[in-house]
Amino acid sequence: MKPLRLAALCALLFLLSACGARPDGQTAAFAPDETRRLTVYTSHKEEVYGPIVKEFEERTGIWVQVVTGGSNELLERIAAETEAPVCDVMFGGGVESLLSYAGCFEPYTCSSVSSLKQGLRPEGDTWTPFSSLPVVLIYNTKLVSPGEVTGWADLLDPA
Repeated sequence: MKPLRLAALCALLFLLSACGARPDGQTAAFAPDETRRLTVYTSHKEEVYGPIVKEFEERTGIWVQVVTGGSNELLERIAAETEAPVCDVMFGGGVESLLSYAGCFEPYTCSSVSSLKQGLRPEGDTWTPFSSLPVVLIYNTKLVSPGEVTGWADLLDPA
């Protein structure tokens, strides 16, 4: 019985290996045509993007290929791919990073733009906020008087 199981397992592994990525870098034959595919670059963890991608695929029938990496790594890749873009959507990255690469993006106004908190929508719609994360400055009141640091510019003051 064991040789039969081993043979079945080997056959299954052989069949599954045919479903993997092709050596020439092309998309597998079972993938939908270009009009039903979306490539997303993201710096988020799978716990964040996974459920969103799954729901998007279920609602739209569009197949999503996710490419992960650090924000700067992905933005540099987008800049390098300017002549032949691969990425359809960048999901993640800080405002400062996105602004540095603003020339690589096309403006887009999401359908629910009216529900965005006032002041979070960027000029020109080069990106759409997904969340707002507070930036907090903490300082030692034995070294700096309370209220002396009120913003980023104060951190540059040599005093």
